Amino acid sequence: MSEFYWKFLHKHLAPKYSTGDKRIGYTLSEVAQVLGAAKEALKKDNSLIEMNPPIVIVGDIHGQYYDLLRMFSLFNDKDRNEPVSGTLTQKYLFLGDYVDRGSRSLECIMLVFVLKILFPKKYGLVRGNHECRPINRVYGFFDELQDRFGNEEAEALWQTFNETFALLPLAGLVGKKIFCMHGGIGPNIHTFDDIRQIQRPLDDISTSPLAMDLLWADPMIDLIGFMPNQVRGVSVYFGESEVVKLCKSLNIDLIVRAHQMMQNGYGFFCGRKLMTIFTAPRYFPERNNKAAVLVVDENGKCSIKVLLPCDEINTGEKAFRKEFDLSYMDSSSYQFYKTNGKLPKGRRKG
Repeated sequence: MSEFYWKFLHKHLAPKYSTGDKRIGYTLSEVAQVLGAAKEALKKDNSLIEMNPPIVIVGDIHGQYYDLLRMFSLFNDKDRNEPVSGTLTQKYLFLGDYVDRGSRSLECIMLVFVLKILFPKKYGLVRGNHECRPINRVYGFFDELQDRFGNEEAEALWQTFNETFALLPLAGLVGKKIFCMHGGIGPNIHTFDDIRQIQRPLDDISTSPLAMDLLWADPMIDLIGFMPNQVRGVSVYFGESEVVKLCKSLNIDLIVRAHQMMQNGYGFFCGRKLMTIFTAPRYFPERNNKAAVLVVDENGKCSIKVLLPCDEINTGEKAFRKEFDLSYMDSSSYQFYKTNGKLPKGRRKG
């Protein structure tokens, strides 16, 4: 049985699918088989995934399959050039929003699911707000299924995908010190057990105020406490005071979340006690944003790897794996050090 999943993985990493927008051909039976196995793998995880470093923390993917492969290529074994290498060299924690917006959501979610099936302890998959029925029905994923399989088959597949999404964990904890989620924090979290006790499958997120905050909340500068999130229409905004309180009460060093596009791929809040990462470059073409991932080493020290938008890569095919570290952080002290004596553009000293 594992031979099927290995072949499925290698098909996703074939060179002809790693450039441009060429779609992978799927049969209904193989998609159903992967979803069935993914359900079983996800059931074994707690609602709060606990993983130890070294690990790579990944933000929103949003159906940008080529960029997902480019992200994995940042971690390729130097002695192996094939794309599969980067999927094997690291542990990964994904913070949700695998689908919608981009043109190849199916490839993205199929790849991360088969990696979870093959390597259940190396891949943590957290739920994003787009892994919810009301959102992925209208923001691209359902339309993509219709385009690829037809109306009747698409409806059945969409239902099965959302049954699988309902099993996704809601947050992650790295090395007991880095608290991760897709959205943010709210007034309903006091201990990690509050998350562990959320029962899955959770088809309707609105039935759990805590889950709503984990998937939807946003930080707001100069806010004290919480206030309704009027832009999203659900959940809350949270201020720096609440980040400080939660870090102290949970005895954590850092909160890492996704959910918002960052021009440089990442951004900080509350004296760098909270970090937002976004891993879909050129999400807004007119702004040409970069993407980033957070790399946590075995000692809890962190570095940021930034992925350039494709149209900024102009030095030939070898630049497919272009990468660079911007900063270095000890998660217990929040001290960021310059790696080459220069601050990256758009970042202030202090």
